[in-house]
Amino acid sequence: MSNDYSGAAAGLGIGVLIIGFIVYIAILALAIWVSYLIMRTAVKNGILRADEERARRGIPGGGMAPPAGGYDSGPGA
Repeated sequence: MSNDYSGAAAGLGIGVLIIGFIVYIAILALAIWVSYLIMRTAVKNGILRADEERARRGIPGGGMAPPAGGYDSGPGA
C-alpha cells in the first residue's frame, strides 16, 4: 500500500475543495437572498400596518409633507 498520489487521484483533493467552495458560496447566497425576502416582507407589512393605524386615528396623508415653498424660497433666493 503506497501513498503515491501521482495517478488519477492526484487532483481529487483540489476538486473536492473547489466543489466545497462552490457549495459554500451557493448556500451563503441562498441565505442572504432568503434574509432579504424576509426583511422586505417585514418592512412592507410594517408600512401597511402604520398606514392602517394612521387611517384609524384620522391622520390624513401617508408620509411627510413637502417643505413649504419648495427649494427656491430660502433666504438668499
